[in-house]
Amino acid sequence: MTIAAPPRPIEILAPAGGPEQLAAAIAAGADAVYLGLGELDARRGAVGFAIADLPKLVAQAHAAKVRVHLTLNIQLGWRELGRAARSLAWAEQSGVDAVLIADPALFALMPAFPKLEVHGSTQAGVSAASGVAALAALGARRVVLARELSLDEIAPCCAVGPEIEVFAQGALCFSVSGRCSLTSWVGGRSGNRGTCTSICRVNWSCGGSEPGRPLDMKDSSAVRVLPELAQLGVASLKIEGRLKTAAWVGEAVGLFRRARASEETPEALWAAAERLGAYTGREMTDAYFTGKRIGLVHPDQGRSAADPSLAACDDQDPPRNLTVTIEAPARGLLIRVACAAIHAEITIPASKAHPGRAVDADGLRERIAEILPDDVTLVALDDRTGSFLVPRRVANDLADRIAALLRPRADGIDRLRVTIPDAARAALTASAPHPANRTALTAAPDRARVDAESAVLFASHIPTVPVIVEIHLPAEVDRLHAALGNRLIVALPPVIYQGQIADLTAVVARAAALGLTVEINGWDGLGLARGLLAPRGVLASRGNSGATLIGGPGIAVLNPLAARVLAEQGCSLVTACGEADATMLADLCAACPVPLAITVFGRPALMTTRAWKNAPGWEMQDAKETVRIHTRREGPVVVLRPDEPFDWRSVRDPRFTAAVLEMDLSAAADPVGEWRSLPDAKASRFNLERELA
Repeated sequence: MTIAAPPRPIEILAPAGGPEQLAAAIAAGADAVYLGLGELDARRGAVGFAIADLPKLVAQAHAAKVRVHLTLNIQLGWRELGRAARSLAWAEQSGVDAVLIADPALFALMPAFPKLEVHGSTQAGVSAASGVAALAALGARRVVLARELSLDEIAPCCAVGPEIEVFAQGALCFSVSGRCSLTSWVGGRSGNRGTCTSICRVNWSCGGSEPGRPLDMKDSSAVRVLPELAQLGVASLKIEGRLKTAAWVGEAVGLFRRARASEETPEALWAAAERLGAYTGREMTDAYFTGKRIGLVHPDQGRSAADPSLAACDDQDPPRNLTVTIEAPARGLLIRVACAAIHAEITIPASKAHPGRAVDADGLRERIAEILPDDVTLVALDDRTGSFLVPRRVANDLADRIAALLRPRADGIDRLRVTIPDAARAALTASAPHPANRTALTAAPDRARVDAESAVLFASHIPTVPVIVEIHLPAEVDRLHAALGNRLIVALPPVIYQGQIADLTAVVARAAALGLTVEINGWDGLGLARGLLAPRGVLASRGNSGATLIGGPGIAVLNPLAARVLAEQGCSLVTACGEADATMLADLCAACPVPLAITVFGRPALMTTRAWKNAPGWEMQDAKETVRIHTRREGPVVVLRPDEPFDWRSVRDPRFTAAVLEMDLSAAADPVGEWRSLPDAKASRFNLERELA
């Protein structure tokens, strides 16, 4: 008789934003930690580690029987893939246990690093069991689910095969996981690339009202539902917070160890969780886990941090706002520097300043502002001495030292001698562009995306043009096909929850029977379509049923290798990432091995949220009056889109060529009129005229 091994206790996975946090997590009894190297990961604002120290840090953790997971979970440009491969090689050499990834390109690289487990990051936006299956087919041993799921939605994900990880404590984004480009739209800093400025936490005016914080989410805790998560088969509880203090990390690990051991009542555990949340001044909620989804947004626009033992600090990558404080202890001067997660002190000796050649606090402020990195703003210089005055050379040196603290680390992976395996080098070899990718942006668009409500009218005025429509119910396929015929492209929604699977399966089956193209917009859609169509052999070509599969903007690519991965999964066409800057887009066009679609006009989904059940009838404007957005109900979610579109139709750059040029008219009041409109050279170019951070 074989006796089954007892189930493994649910893992407690702790954040390690720096050496102190790593030590605190180990001391508190974490089972595993996750960390980044300060580049190519979704928390680039964390203190991080000297990259050369990674072997020592891993050995420190392994000595305590603690696993180490490395985050490499951003969307990557073509020129960043070599650095990513070196990071993977260094992680493998250093003994790292697992790597969290989101960009499709990295799934192609991972077989070259067999000692590293592959974990699909929450940035991949997996919300249903079909997405878990899609990542499993690419080699994922574990999938970190989107944060917005209920226990009932988590359960089927646990039955697929890969281990399931859920966020157990920490911040919630107003947007669903991996679906926010608001800060990218406003200033070229992408949350999908680790440079979010937390614009959802600032004041917005809604429908002309007084500014408030309608997007400011509460923090989340799973401490009251831990027994249910364990019973479902969840493998790991992730404590969010690589920007949090060592004291906070230690307390968080201790809380979940007590919860796992059932040492306290649910009420006592929740009180402890609320204390952990007090450092941000935000209340706690478990409304996503319970499926109620009520009261997720903070009602009183934030509170003051209540516990001085847990020093207040932000939990997401904050804006790079610099504050400088000048103090005068017993001897010399003490300058305190604070910017995002960077906190430093600079001591300078007292020096005699000659009249006429000295620099006061205002002069120092000017010198600092002149040499700061572009993404840093000096918001305050506080002279607490009341009489700051130093020689010019001292002021110049002090400004240089402050600026140096804020520049990218000089110990990056590119400075290490790391050998990339031949298999990874082969995957990184640039392909020739597909011959279909030869149409310039100034050519007439040849595809439109419209709402289901506008599709029939649009098609009657604009003949022959293929029309993409997001469809949620099978009856809509027949209705629209009757009016559009084979011009109809059936788009699966970007966000899919388990309750939609039956209807969307029927949508894909009906589209396949009619020989229509199906567009996927996420891993959940890919898993659903693959499961239905792959047995008939209709993914890579039209096959017997006439159906074909393409990748849409919801699973857009930023590099040619990502395009190749989607093509290998059956996509006969892929879509360029709308966040791309000019260099990234040019690199993608130059080596995209499959037909490429570029959206040249539209109002992109800047945020997609499940925190609101209905879309309020607001036009929203930020406090700086830099962006106006409106809300729309789109399927199971609410989407925030800009009032004004971007327009690339007048961009004359020979580097940008594609097989298909698309206009996204899904949020247009008059889609026919906009389709017929002339290019607007004064319209937003999104990130084409700035560098995407």
